[in-house]
Amino acid sequence: MIPYEIETKDGYLIMDDLPHNCIFNKVVTGCGGSTIALRNNENYVIAVPTTELIINKLYPSIDFNGNSIDVDNIDKKAGLNPSVNLFGLFGQKSLSLNTELISYLKQDGVKKIMCTYDKLPSLNGIINPKDYRLLIDEYHCLLKSYAYRSIAINGIFDVFRGYKSFCFMSATAIFPNFKPMALEGITEYIADWKDIEGLKIVPYQTNKPYNLIAKIIHQYKKHGAIKMTGNKSTEAYIFINSVADIVSILKYLELSPDECRIICADNDKNKKKLGIYKISSSIDTPKMFNFITSKSFEGVDFYSESGICFVVSNVHSANTLLDIATDVPQIAGRIRTKTNPFRKTVVHIFNTKRFDADICFEELVKSQNEQLEYAKERIDGYNSLSYGAKQQRLKEMKKSTNQSYIHFDKSTAKFILNDILSKYELYIYCINNLIYANKNSLQKYYRDQGAKVTKVKWEKIDESAIKRIITKKLFKDVFNEYAELRQLMFSFDDSQQKEIEEDYPFIKNAFNKLGIEEVKKLKYNQKAIKNKLVTIDQDKKADDKVFSLLKLNLTMGTFYSNNDLVTMIEKAIENLNIKTITIIKAAHIKKWFDAESSAKRINGQVTRGYTINNPLIIYTHKKQKV
Repeated sequence: MIPYEIETKDGYLIMDDLPHNCIFNKVVTGCGGSTIALRNNENYVIAVPTTELIINKLYPSIDFNGNSIDVDNIDKKAGLNPSVNLFGLFGQKSLSLNTELISYLKQDGVKKIMCTYDKLPSLNGIINPKDYRLLIDEYHCLLKSYAYRSIAINGIFDVFRGYKSFCFMSATAIFPNFKPMALEGITEYIADWKDIEGLKIVPYQTNKPYNLIAKIIHQYKKHGAIKMTGNKSTEAYIFINSVADIVSILKYLELSPDECRIICADNDKNKKKLGIYKISSSIDTPKMFNFITSKSFEGVDFYSESGICFVVSNVHSANTLLDIATDVPQIAGRIRTKTNPFRKTVVHIFNTKRFDADICFEELVKSQNEQLEYAKERIDGYNSLSYGAKQQRLKEMKKSTNQSYIHFDKSTAKFILNDILSKYELYIYCINNLIYANKNSLQKYYRDQGAKVTKVKWEKIDESAIKRIITKKLFKDVFNEYAELRQLMFSFDDSQQKEIEEDYPFIKNAFNKLGIEEVKKLKYNQKAIKNKLVTIDQDKKADDKVFSLLKLNLTMGTFYSNNDLVTMIEKAIENLNIKTITIIKAAHIKKWFDAESSAKRINGQVTRGYTINNPLIIYTHKKQKV
């Protein structure tokens, strides 16, 4: 790769245009590469892998000045958004959309068209490619999506050279071993960043990755947030490339539709799987739990002050496995909020293979080379056919359900070698059988990426960061730690005490109202402690009401006999319908009043009782209500 001098400001590219007729490794995700093509003075066609990426750019939730835009109720349809001068071309073909595009092309000014990969060949029949520069964004998807998008990707290779210029751009370039032959000979540039913010990876191996993410979600729900590396997160962005697996997690945790946002392909199949859960968009209002499939792995912007990206890989579900060199940096760059302390952090939860593959990598390469040689022989034969025979052969190939190492190039009317399928198979093999073979192989792969030419800096965070989230201390230990902090004569930093009070909102009252010994008698049982506090609060409220009634019937400085006081207290309790199992005594008057025990001779007999002096101080400062 050739170093390419770039202009930057605050971590963003500020160039007038992207380099031409090249592969451009911009190195950093979220640095504004596609924004250059969207906002400069050149006519551009920008081809992207997903509809979601177009919607994200066509209806941005943040404007150019960083202000939020309410887009929840916007009809996110294909077509022109004049406020950003962008025509989004995606979804089903329609006469009205085609008419709208032709009308847009007739207008004065610079034209910006953003389309999904599959729309690029048909666009050639509407525009003159020589009048437009072409950006193939997130071009690493040409390889990893080939299994289910071969027609669209082959279509790109058929037409890209017909444009005024072309640029295949990604922050995670395809490694040389897997690069398609159609891109051979094209100049490769790599952005020459002087400084790069590193990616922080928390790799955590577990036999049950879905159970672990469920535990983390439970901690979010229970406490309203989790803490990691000294910071608090109130939102989780959970990347799992399986709608069925997402549904299983939702049902297991009994999450309500209001608690989660599911970003996946908007089709009937997924709607049926999700049931009561709504399919959302990347520009909809974030929720505490945001589940994201591969439709938003690349190029889509999210905004969150405290969201953490969690990637869940399950070797028993092949489509959830990720290539660490491409997908993980893409995911780490999805959150754009600069002030988010977790913006470049990814928690990667994974399991590993238990058994070796049936075939080793070397044997697979040998087998594929043989198949490619056979394909070349067939190509020589096909290209010697007449035009009619070629068309017949092409129809037969289209009817075949098998992937073929042969592709028909419409521009030259010749059959050519389709090497990308072979390289895709090797790529998937490496992910499934080498990277996720065991814990050591995956972590070695992480280490190796730090030295790759992509210049990505990988900073591994110890997996204890996750253990601290999912493993809570015994309440006994927490309470005793809190009691020690409260008994300190002075402290310059009360952050630790406040942190415990945030996690256990009742602990302050437990210490103040019950005390250490009473909590100990309750065996540190949180439920018993909370019930005891409720009882204390109820008794206090009852005492307040009884005081109010007694105060109406008592005259300060007056002597009352024990019998009279018992009768008055019992009547106050009875009038308020307060349940008590305590035997009422005259001495109970001292709960509410400063009362002095004394005796008087009444009708010739000594009568014991109390002289009521004043209400107790705790009642004199309250406005009493009966």
